[in-house]
Amino acid sequence: MSDMRTNRRAMLFALESAYNDGTTTPDAATDALLMTSIDVTPLAGSDIERSYIRPYYGNASRAPGEKHVQVDVEMELALSGTPGTPPKWGKPLRCCGWSEVIEDGVSTTYAPVSSDEDSGVFFCHVDGVLHKGRGARGTPRFTLNSESMPVVRMTFHALISPVTQAELPTVDLSGWREALAINSLNTEKLSIFGLDAPFSQFSLDMSANVRHRTVVGANDVAITGRAPSGSVTIDDMGIGTVNLFDKHKKAETGLIKLTHGQTAGEILEISMPRCGIESPTYADDSGVQMLSMNYRPEPIAGNDEVTIVCK
Repeated sequence: MSDMRTNRRAMLFALESAYNDGTTTPDAATDALLMTSIDVTPLAGSDIERSYIRPYYGNASRAPGEKHVQVDVEMELALSGTPGTPPKWGKPLRCCGWSEVIEDGVSTTYAPVSSDEDSGVFFCHVDGVLHKGRGARGTPRFTLNSESMPVVRMTFHALISPVTQAELPTVDLSGWREALAINSLNTEKLSIFGLDAPFSQFSLDMSANVRHRTVVGANDVAITGRAPSGSVTIDDMGIGTVNLFDKHKKAETGLIKLTHGQTAGEILEISMPRCGIESPTYADDSGVQMLSMNYRPEPIAGNDEVTIVCK
Protein backbone atom coordinates (compact mmCIF):
# COMPACT_ATOMS: atom_id res chain seq x y z
CA MET A 1 0.00 0.00 0.00
CA SER A 2 1.33 3.42 -0.98
CA ASP A 3 2.13 5.88 1.77
CA MET A 4 2.18 8.81 -0.71
CA ARG A 5 -0.55 11.38 -0.08
CA THR A 6 -1.90 13.93 -2.56
CA ASN A 7 -2.48 16.59 0.08
CA ARG A 8 1.11 16.62 1.36
CA ARG A 9 2.46 19.20 -1.04
CA ALA A 10 4.33 22.48 -0.91
CA MET A 11 5.60 25.01 -3.43
CA LEU A 12 8.33 27.59 -3.11
CA PHE A 13 8.66 30.39 -5.66
CA ALA A 14 11.40 33.01 -6.13
CA LEU A 15 12.26 35.62 -8.75
CA GLU A 16 15.37 35.02 -10.85
CA SER A 17 17.95 37.81 -11.07
CA ALA A 18 18.43 36.89 -14.75
CA TYR A 19 16.71 34.34 -16.94
CA ASN A 20 17.66 30.81 -15.88
CA ASP A 21 20.52 32.20 -13.81
CA GLY A 22 21.24 28.79 -12.30
CA THR A 23 21.81 30.21 -8.83
CA THR A 24 18.41 31.32 -7.50
CA THR A 25 17.10 29.01 -4.78
CA PRO A 26 13.73 29.64 -3.09
CA ASP A 27 13.71 29.84 0.69
CA ALA A 28 11.11 27.88 2.65
CA ALA A 29 11.01 30.66 5.24
CA THR A 30 10.15 33.46 2.80
CA ASP A 31 9.08 32.03 -0.56
CA ALA A 32 6.37 29.47 0.24
CA LEU A 33 3.01 29.86 -1.49
CA LEU A 34 -0.28 29.37 0.36
CA MET A 35 -2.35 27.48 -2.20
CA THR A 36 -5.90 26.29 -2.56
CA SER A 37 -4.95 23.82 -5.29
CA ILE A 38 -1.90 22.61 -7.18
CA ASP A 39 -1.54 20.32 -10.20
CA VAL A 40 1.81 19.20 -11.54
CA THR A 41 2.68 17.82 -14.98
CA PRO A 42 6.26 16.63 -14.49
CA LEU A 43 7.05 15.96 -18.16
CA ALA A 44 4.95 18.21 -20.38
CA GLY A 45 5.71 18.41 -24.09
CA SER A 46 5.56 16.13 -27.08
CA ASP A 47 7.40 13.02 -28.23
CA ILE A 48 8.99 12.51 -31.63
CA GLU A 49 7.39 9.89 -33.85
CA ARG A 50 9.52 7.53 -35.89
CA SER A 51 8.15 6.57 -39.30
CA TYR A 52 9.81 3.31 -40.21
CA ILE A 53 8.68 1.53 -43.37
CA ARG A 54 8.54 -2.21 -42.73
CA PRO A 55 6.80 -5.19 -44.35
CA TYR A 56 4.58 -5.66 -41.30
CA TYR A 57 2.27 -3.62 -39.10
CA GLY A 58 3.00 -2.35 -35.63
CA ASN A 59 4.26 0.54 -33.58
CA ALA A 60 7.65 2.14 -33.92
CA SER A 61 9.41 3.46 -30.87
CA ARG A 62 9.22 7.12 -29.96
CA ALA A 63 11.96 9.49 -28.89
CA PRO A 64 11.32 12.06 -26.18
CA GLY A 65 11.27 15.64 -27.43
CA GLU A 66 12.17 18.72 -25.42
CA LYS A 67 10.30 18.44 -22.13
CA HIS A 68 9.28 21.03 -19.57
CA VAL A 69 7.50 20.97 -16.23
CA GLN A 70 4.06 22.56 -15.91
CA VAL A 71 2.42 23.62 -12.66
CA ASP A 72 -1.10 24.98 -12.16
CA VAL A 73 -1.43 26.71 -8.81
CA GLU A 74 -4.41 28.56 -7.34
CA MET A 75 -4.16 31.14 -4.55
CA GLU A 76 -6.56 33.45 -2.77
CA LEU A 77 -6.26 37.11 -3.76
CA ALA A 78 -5.40 38.22 -0.25
CA LEU A 79 -3.69 41.58 0.14
CA SER A 80 -0.89 42.48 2.52
CA GLY A 81 -3.02 44.65 4.80
CA THR A 82 -0.62 47.58 4.36
CA PRO A 83 -0.93 50.02 1.42
CA GLY A 84 2.26 50.00 -0.62
CA THR A 85 3.31 46.53 0.53
CA PRO A 86 2.93 44.02 -2.33
CA PRO A 87 0.70 40.97 -1.84
CA LYS A 88 2.32 37.58 -1.53
CA TRP A 89 1.07 36.54 -4.98
CA GLY A 90 2.85 39.53 -6.53
CA LYS A 91 6.12 37.70 -7.32
CA PRO A 92 4.46 34.85 -9.26
CA LEU A 93 2.26 37.38 -11.08
CA ARG A 94 5.35 39.28 -12.26
CA CYS A 95 6.49 36.06 -13.93
CA CYS A 96 3.21 36.00 -15.86
CA GLY A 97 4.20 39.12 -17.80
CA TRP A 98 3.17 41.87 -15.37
CA SER A 99 5.02 44.90 -14.02
CA GLU A 100 4.91 45.94 -10.38
CA VAL A 101 4.97 49.61 -9.35
CA ILE A 102 5.10 50.37 -5.63
CA GLU A 103 4.10 53.72 -4.18
CA ASP A 104 5.23 53.61 -0.56
CA GLY A 105 2.35 53.81 1.86
CA VAL A 106 -0.18 54.21 -0.95
CA SER A 107 -0.54 51.31 -3.39
CA THR A 108 0.98 48.56 -5.50
CA THR A 109 -0.05 48.56 -9.16
CA TYR A 110 0.24 45.68 -11.62
CA ALA A 111 -0.06 46.00 -15.39
CA PRO A 112 0.81 43.71 -18.31
CA VAL A 113 4.08 44.17 -20.21
CA SER A 114 5.16 43.19 -23.70
CA SER A 115 8.91 42.71 -23.18
CA ASP A 116 11.53 41.92 -20.53
CA GLU A 117 9.19 39.72 -18.52
CA ASP A 118 10.45 38.47 -15.18
CA SER A 119 11.10 34.79 -14.65
CA GLY A 120 11.16 32.59 -11.60
CA VAL A 121 12.28 29.36 -10.01
CA PHE A 122 9.88 27.02 -8.24
CA PHE A 123 10.45 24.01 -6.05
CA CYS A 124 7.33 21.87 -6.14
CA HIS A 125 7.28 19.20 -3.44
CA VAL A 126 4.89 16.27 -3.95
CA ASP A 127 5.14 14.28 -0.72
CA GLY A 128 8.83 13.47 -0.89
CA VAL A 129 9.35 14.04 -4.62
CA LEU A 130 10.86 17.35 -5.71
CA HIS A 131 10.17 18.92 -9.10
CA LYS A 132 12.34 21.95 -9.82
CA GLY A 133 11.37 24.47 -12.48
CA ARG A 134 13.82 27.10 -13.78
CA GLY A 135 13.12 30.04 -16.07
CA ALA A 136 9.43 29.80 -15.19
CA ARG A 137 6.85 32.00 -16.88
CA GLY A 138 3.08 31.70 -16.96
CA THR A 139 -0.36 33.15 -17.40
CA PRO A 140 -3.03 34.03 -14.79
CA ARG A 141 -6.81 33.66 -14.60
CA PHE A 142 -8.75 35.67 -12.01
CA THR A 143 -12.12 34.57 -10.65
CA LEU A 144 -14.24 36.68 -8.31
CA ASN A 145 -17.70 35.13 -7.94
CA SER A 146 -20.28 35.96 -5.32
CA GLU A 147 -20.36 33.84 -2.17
CA SER A 148 -16.82 32.59 -2.76
CA MET A 149 -13.22 33.60 -2.26
CA PRO A 150 -11.41 35.70 -4.87
CA VAL A 151 -8.71 33.55 -6.46
CA VAL A 152 -6.05 33.65 -9.13
CA ARG A 153 -4.98 30.51 -10.96
CA MET A 154 -1.55 30.66 -12.57
CA THR A 155 -0.24 28.15 -15.08
CA PHE A 156 3.55 28.04 -15.21
CA HIS A 157 5.88 26.41 -17.73
CA ALA A 158 9.50 25.95 -16.72
CA LEU A 159 12.73 24.23 -17.74
CA ILE A 160 13.12 20.93 -15.96
CA SER A 161 15.76 19.64 -13.61
CA PRO A 162 16.17 16.00 -12.60
CA VAL A 163 13.34 14.78 -10.38
CA THR A 164 14.76 13.97 -6.96
CA GLN A 165 13.70 12.64 -3.59
CA ALA A 166 13.48 15.31 -0.89
CA GLU A 167 11.75 15.79 2.43
CA LEU A 168 8.84 18.20 2.54
CA PRO A 169 10.17 21.60 3.66
CA THR A 170 9.10 23.32 6.84
CA VAL A 171 7.39 26.34 5.30
CA ASP A 172 6.49 29.64 6.93
CA LEU A 173 3.04 30.79 5.76
CA SER A 174 2.48 33.31 8.54
CA GLY A 175 2.85 36.25 6.14
CA TRP A 176 -0.16 35.17 4.12
CA ARG A 177 -3.45 36.81 5.13
CA GLU A 178 -6.93 35.44 4.52
CA ALA A 179 -8.78 36.95 1.58
CA LEU A 180 -12.12 38.70 2.05
CA ALA A 181 -15.14 36.81 0.73
CA ILE A 182 -16.98 38.21 -2.29
CA ASN A 183 -20.23 39.57 -0.89
CA SER A 184 -22.23 42.78 -0.50
CA LEU A 185 -20.35 43.70 2.68
CA ASN A 186 -16.89 43.56 1.11
CA THR A 187 -17.48 44.13 -2.59
CA GLU A 188 -18.78 47.05 -4.64
CA LYS A 189 -21.24 46.64 -7.49
CA LEU A 190 -19.61 45.95 -10.84
CA SER A 191 -19.11 49.06 -12.96
CA ILE A 192 -19.81 48.29 -16.62
CA PHE A 193 -20.33 50.91 -19.34
CA GLY A 194 -21.32 53.52 -16.76
CA LEU A 195 -23.72 51.17 -14.98
CA ASP A 196 -23.21 50.04 -11.38
CA ALA A 197 -24.80 46.61 -11.35
CA PRO A 198 -25.08 43.76 -8.85
CA PHE A 199 -23.12 40.78 -10.17
CA SER A 200 -22.77 37.10 -9.46
CA GLN A 201 -19.83 36.13 -11.63
CA PHE A 202 -16.63 37.81 -12.82
CA SER A 203 -13.63 36.26 -14.51
CA LEU A 204 -10.58 37.52 -16.38
CA ASP A 205 -8.26 35.21 -18.27
CA MET A 206 -5.11 36.92 -19.55
CA SER A 207 -4.47 34.06 -22.01
CA ALA A 208 -0.78 34.80 -22.40
CA ASN A 209 0.90 32.77 -25.10
CA VAL A 210 3.51 30.95 -23.03
CA ARG A 211 5.72 28.90 -25.29
CA HIS A 212 8.46 26.44 -24.45
CA ARG A 213 10.90 27.11 -27.28
CA THR A 214 12.60 23.97 -28.56
CA VAL A 215 15.12 25.49 -30.96
CA VAL A 216 18.49 23.80 -30.48
CA GLY A 217 20.60 26.09 -28.34
CA ALA A 218 17.58 28.22 -27.34
CA ASN A 219 15.73 26.01 -24.90
CA ASP A 220 13.71 28.54 -22.92
CA VAL A 221 10.19 29.57 -21.92
CA ALA A 222 8.94 32.76 -23.56
CA ILE A 223 5.77 34.85 -23.47
CA THR A 224 5.06 35.80 -27.08
CA GLY A 225 1.63 37.45 -26.86
CA ARG A 226 -1.65 37.66 -24.99
CA ALA A 227 -5.36 37.83 -25.78
CA PRO A 228 -7.22 38.61 -22.53
CA SER A 229 -10.91 37.93 -22.22
CA GLY A 230 -13.45 37.37 -19.51
CA SER A 231 -17.09 36.98 -18.61
CA VAL A 232 -19.55 38.64 -16.25
CA THR A 233 -23.07 37.93 -15.05
CA ILE A 234 -25.00 40.98 -13.79
CA ASP A 235 -28.54 41.87 -12.80
CA ASP A 236 -30.60 42.89 -15.84
CA MET A 237 -31.27 46.56 -15.13
CA GLY A 238 -33.34 47.04 -18.31
CA ILE A 239 -32.39 48.69 -21.60
CA GLY A 240 -33.77 52.00 -20.32
CA THR A 241 -30.72 52.17 -18.04
CA VAL A 242 -27.99 50.90 -20.35
CA ASN A 243 -28.72 49.09 -23.62
CA LEU A 244 -25.92 46.57 -23.71
CA PHE A 245 -27.44 44.83 -26.72
CA ASP A 246 -27.14 48.05 -28.72
CA LYS A 247 -23.61 48.64 -27.51
CA HIS A 248 -22.61 45.23 -28.81
CA LYS A 249 -24.29 45.86 -32.17
CA LYS A 250 -22.46 49.18 -32.53
CA ALA A 251 -19.15 47.66 -31.40
CA GLU A 252 -18.87 50.26 -28.66
CA THR A 253 -16.31 49.93 -25.90
CA GLY A 254 -16.47 50.98 -22.28
CA LEU A 255 -15.05 50.63 -18.80
CA ILE A 256 -15.38 47.48 -16.70
CA LYS A 257 -14.19 47.88 -13.14
CA LEU A 258 -14.42 45.73 -10.03
CA THR A 259 -13.56 46.96 -6.53
CA HIS A 260 -13.24 44.48 -3.67
CA GLY A 261 -12.46 45.47 -0.08
CA GLN A 262 -13.44 48.47 2.01
CA THR A 263 -10.47 49.41 4.21
CA ALA A 264 -6.94 50.57 3.39
CA GLY A 265 -4.58 47.67 2.80
CA GLU A 266 -7.42 45.37 1.74
CA ILE A 267 -8.76 47.12 -1.39
CA LEU A 268 -8.29 45.31 -4.70
CA GLU A 269 -9.28 47.18 -7.86
CA ILE A 270 -9.36 45.57 -11.30
CA SER A 271 -9.89 48.15 -14.03
CA MET A 272 -10.21 47.73 -17.80
CA PRO A 273 -10.90 51.10 -19.47
CA ARG A 274 -11.71 49.83 -22.98
CA CYS A 275 -13.72 46.63 -23.27
CA GLY A 276 -15.84 45.31 -26.08
CA ILE A 277 -18.68 42.96 -25.17
CA GLU A 278 -20.18 39.99 -26.95
CA SER A 279 -23.93 39.60 -27.35
CA PRO A 280 -25.50 39.42 -23.86
CA THR A 281 -27.66 36.40 -23.07
CA TYR A 282 -30.31 35.94 -20.41
CA ALA A 283 -29.68 34.00 -17.22
CA ASP A 284 -31.82 33.16 -14.19
CA ASP A 285 -31.00 33.56 -10.51
CA SER A 286 -33.87 32.20 -8.41
CA GLY A 287 -36.40 33.96 -10.60
CA VAL A 288 -34.39 37.18 -11.04
CA GLN A 289 -33.39 37.95 -14.61
CA MET A 290 -29.70 38.45 -15.24
CA LEU A 291 -27.43 39.10 -18.21
CA SER A 292 -24.34 37.06 -19.00
CA MET A 293 -21.77 38.28 -21.48
CA ASN A 294 -18.18 37.80 -22.51
CA TYR A 295 -15.85 40.75 -22.89
CA ARG A 296 -12.45 41.54 -24.38
CA PRO A 297 -10.15 44.21 -22.90
CA GLU A 298 -8.32 46.32 -25.49
CA PRO A 299 -5.19 48.47 -25.03
CA ILE A 300 -5.35 52.22 -25.44
CA ALA A 301 -1.71 53.34 -25.51
CA GLY A 302 -0.27 49.87 -24.94
CA ASN A 303 0.10 47.62 -21.90
CA ASP A 304 -2.85 49.38 -20.26
CA GLU A 305 -5.78 47.12 -21.08
CA VAL A 306 -5.85 45.89 -17.47
CA THR A 307 -4.54 47.36 -14.25
CA ILE A 308 -4.73 45.77 -10.81
CA VAL A 309 -4.29 48.16 -7.91
CA CYS A 310 -3.78 46.97 -4.34
CA LYS A 311 -4.30 49.84 -1.93
